[in-house]
Amino acid sequence: MSIISTINGLKPEIIQKVSAELHKLKGELDDYEIAWKQLQDISAKVIIEILTEKLPDTCTLSSPKSKSTYPDIKIETPEGNYAIDIKGNESSKNPWFDMARIDTLEKERLDKYLEEWEVVIKYDSETKEFIKAYFLLFREAVGIRTECDGIKYRPYDGKVRPKTWDDFEKEKIYWNTKDEFKTGLKNSIVHRWLSNIKAHLVPNLTDEQKKEFKDLFD
Repeated sequence: MSIISTINGLKPEIIQKVSAELHKLKGELDDYEIAWKQLQDISAKVIIEILTEKLPDTCTLSSPKSKSTYPDIKIETPEGNYAIDIKGNESSKNPWFDMARIDTLEKERLDKYLEEWEVVIKYDSETKEFIKAYFLLFREAVGIRTECDGIKYRPYDGKVRPKTWDDFEKEKIYWNTKDEFKTGLKNSIVHRWLSNIKAHLVPNLTDEQKKEFKDLFD
């Protein structure tokens, strides 16, 4: 069985065991930064224990010491590398965490990893309790920007954003294959450039400069 099939098949166990550990934090989740670290550290430990037992001995699992380093769990194999990232978000508003950047996503992520997964943890910041964990492929966690049929991103910096809580709960997937995801990525890159050019560049160009830009497409 392939690494991808094995990890996908472990979804129920990963969700069950991560949830069991996080439920022990009942009423103990602190402010956002501390909560994020708690959720990430505990989840990573549980998942590494599961994968160490289930994956071939040829796999090397590691977790970075720096919390700003991607991914939270790296799986190195003779065939290539895989990644699992862990994100936490409070339940009172739709998730809005950083997932990648549209301008570097293909080079830094799609070209570097054979597959990527996302662990998304929902918690209540008022009661300080864990609510639910989701485990899915990275692309399956990404939302949609409907006006361009592209992947969801934050306009000013192009950072990829996840789908809504309702989408997570209904298991709504916008990008079923890597090819669909790459098309959505391209659509968003073009849409962001076009929007920025129209809003910020064109109003500041002289007639001569507009002509120079037009000549680029001839």
